[in-house]
Amino acid sequence: MEKLINKPTQCDKILKVLEDNTGEWVNGRYFVQTMMISQYHARIFELQDKGYNIESSEFKDDFGFKSYRLKPSETLF
Repeated sequence: MEKLINKPTQCDKILKVLEDNTGEWVNGRYFVQTMMISQYHARIFELQDKGYNIESSEFKDDFGFKSYRLKPSETLF
């Protein structure tokens, strides 16, 4: 009998990095050079469409990459 292995998607991988660094900026170059995800913009847009509050920086680094961060959830009590 075959076992199905669910590999994390690119969205899953990006979300994990952003969650591990909630509130901190993660440079887009990290997604390209370290995670080997060249179309990270599209994956971030997918996550935003799913309701994740991901903010992009107004500034770019020397190589033209923006940074992104997952804004902490606001809970109402």
